[in-house]
Amino acid sequence: MKITQVNISSEQKKLIQSVFIYESDTLEKRKIPFYADGFPGIVFFHSEQPMMITVGSESKVMEQVFVYGQTIVPIEIKLEGPFFFVMLQLVPAVLEEMFGIPVSELTNSCWTIPKSEWNAEPNFHSAIKTFSTVFASDALISFVMKRGKQFRRDSVLHACIEEILEAKGNCEIGKLSKRHGLSERTLQRRFENYVGLSPKQFAKIIRFQSSLQILNRTKDIKLTEIAYEGGYSDQSHFIRHFKTYTKQRPFQFREKI
Repeated sequence: MKITQVNISSEQKKLIQSVFIYESDTLEKRKIPFYADGFPGIVFFHSEQPMMITVGSESKVMEQVFVYGQTIVPIEIKLEGPFFFVMLQLVPAVLEEMFGIPVSELTNSCWTIPKSEWNAEPNFHSAIKTFSTVFASDALISFVMKRGKQFRRDSVLHACIEEILEAKGNCEIGKLSKRHGLSERTLQRRFENYVGLSPKQFAKIIRFQSSLQILNRTKDIKLTEIAYEGGYSDQSHFIRHFKTYTKQRPFQFREKI
């Protein structure tokens, strides 16, 4: 399976955090895990076989275009090739603007987007007909930009999110709120309404993702080094945190890489 990250324009970044393409030209069956990353998203996929998604203990077959919210529990996607799917991580609250779905209702959940809502975008059909990931990514990005054109992001919360990302989750929320002229309680309330998470939850997820990237790219690194680099107080704290989001201990996870 090939995974590609697509570069996007500054205009597209107003709505889209990142774009990834997953594709396979073989007949093999794939189980692809995903873990909390702090951002909701939208997916467009094509395969001769259905896509099955498991969130926690619930599984369901998805249609070709669907959205997902904040994910606290692990998600597993099951697909049989050949297939492609394009995944857009979105700026928080964009889905509410696009489809009127409150962020709280999307947590650990996926919603199908009816074909009638995206059928008018010609590149969707071109992508399916030619099995083209270029058409697929163009179609989904165009769909998001058109549906979200009225979206106006909260500039204060966006700045807070950027600071948390820059610090890889290692920041004090109380100090963050003061820097932006908000009480900690006000920041929490606005985060929960806009992001679907408290600022502390969001920071913990970003710190987890940072540690996950270290674990994925350096197989021989000691857990104590990952804990130190990730800003954890000790190895046991890192292990507990890692298990919260993956349901596995780090050494068990690493054996499967």
